[in-house]
Amino acid sequence: MTIAAMVVWERKSVSALRWWEPLRQITVAAVTGRRPDSPKLLLQLAIAFCVVVGAYDVLTIILFLAGGPYIGPQRWVLFPDFIVYHAAGRAVLEGKLGAIYNLASFSDYLNLNYAEYFNRKLIDFRPFMYPPPWILMTLPLALPGVAMGYGLFMASTGVMATLLIGRANFWICIAALTSPAALWTMIAGQNAFLNVGLFYGGMRLLDRSPMIAGILLGLLSYKPQLFVLIPVALLAARRWRALWWAIGTAAGMALASLLVFGPAFWIQFLEMARESSTSQFTEQMYRHVATFMTTIQAAGRLLGVPPALATGAQLAGALAALVTVWRAFSRHPLGDETTAVLAAGTLLVSPYLINYDLLLVMPAALMVFRRRVGSDLHPGELLFYAGLWVIPNLGIRLNAKGIPVTPLFVAGLLFLAWQALKQRAAGEPGSINGRVTGP
Repeated sequence: MTIAAMVVWERKSVSALRWWEPLRQITVAAVTGRRPDSPKLLLQLAIAFCVVVGAYDVLTIILFLAGGPYIGPQRWVLFPDFIVYHAAGRAVLEGKLGAIYNLASFSDYLNLNYAEYFNRKLIDFRPFMYPPPWILMTLPLALPGVAMGYGLFMASTGVMATLLIGRANFWICIAALTSPAALWTMIAGQNAFLNVGLFYGGMRLLDRSPMIAGILLGLLSYKPQLFVLIPVALLAARRWRALWWAIGTAAGMALASLLVFGPAFWIQFLEMARESSTSQFTEQMYRHVATFMTTIQAAGRLLGVPPALATGAQLAGALAALVTVWRAFSRHPLGDETTAVLAAGTLLVSPYLINYDLLLVMPAALMVFRRRVGSDLHPGELLFYAGLWVIPNLGIRLNAKGIPVTPLFVAGLLFLAWQALKQRAAGEPGSINGRVTGP
């Protein structure tokens, strides 16, 4: 009995050591940044983390669309942003173009035609802020009802993102499309899936097919705040064909919408853009969506910083991002790391971004992590990646408490992307075979 007991005890000890040693190495890596014996351990940790968070997000959106029981973040209306897209397209089909870029008229149009989707609550501020090409792109979605149009929109843009990112980054795409930022994209009915597909698809194809790459990146001009640094990056990298195709695609979309809708419609959009820069409009916007915003300027406003100082901080961040992107693309070959620099830099430029826009940097975060795990990390870097992944949810709660940290995470990713770029230039190893393997 004594010998048998000793054998059982030894087996239990060995089993405990098998669990304890990886846990110890992960804890040490998280606190000190010291690389574990095998980078595969951190990759497995990242996969497990993304799977658990992704499963929770998928369950959350299923229950949200099914009408409960609810878990996770709550909204009082289903996919409100898609309803705005649908309403703008429907107004065009009804010949009511004049209502789209007029804040009061568009609110009246929503209250008249979509009251049931807003639980009969009076809408006084839900403007349509996109340029006319976006209406041209999404006009067919106004033909079916709201629910069917929403389903078609989310499914088609999700599939496009998966196809455009490519097979080499398939699991990165799946992780990103089930991340908290993707959950908010689904809740709002936003276009972030399409943004991700066009951005990463365009960057991936720059070497193989500059024409297609330029077209994909040029299509992203429907969201100017995400397009603004793309010409800078292409110019710095001297990718002339892609640059001209991107500019030509953006100009072609603008011209097509001008021919379809007429010059008066564009004038109305420009007047709306000018109005959106006024203090009255800005104050109204912050009153409605400040807790969801992710920018430096919004953080300053939440901290009670004077508006002029908050704007100055935003401009400083934008300038730093522009310089970093220029240096990255002018001095280094194209790759995942330069793409990550551009993605993070893009989110530091605009003063008006919402938590679902963070989806643009989620593939970049995984690309940076994939490169960085091949060497020692900074102390706390593992915890940073985890925090960045959940900041679309956590940031709302922190904003509500006056602790706006989301811009720090975006700036941190820009720094780590630059570090990964230097690591690649120095020939240091990345993860196993340079890829994250699927679960």
